[in-house]
Amino acid sequence: MDAYTLCTLLAQRIPPEQFQIRGEEVYFIDSDANNKPVDAPHTSPYDTPENRAIVEDVISNYDTLETAYLAEELKAKTNAETIAKLELIDKQSIRGIREWIAVQPTASKFVIDLEAEAATERVKILK
Repeated sequence: MDAYTLCTLLAQRIPPEQFQIRGEEVYFIDSDANNKPVDAPHTSPYDTPENRAIVEDVISNYDTLETAYLAEELKAKTNAETIAKLELIDKQSIRGIREWIAVQPTASKFVIDLEAEAATERVKILK
């Protein structure tokens, strides 16, 4: 059982500021620990039957939940990479489209001026 994945799965159901993962053990935070005497027992307002039931459910269904979580992570990563590639293609094609439009007989002055400005700026980079 991966502690990071377990923490992520629990954080989908319990606010992460309410618990800690130590190894494979889940501990609920005692938010008043610093205000108690040293010998005071550890009690957490977040250590409730509901939260313990959530922890038990996540741990007992960990394999299934982990598989679904990892599939979603892979899908998100793949989608992000694909979107980045598409954005790069779009950025690369803008120059060609602008250059082509600028030489058309019906090109607007605005596009012609933009292409001239881009050409001037490109010269500065190449030198």
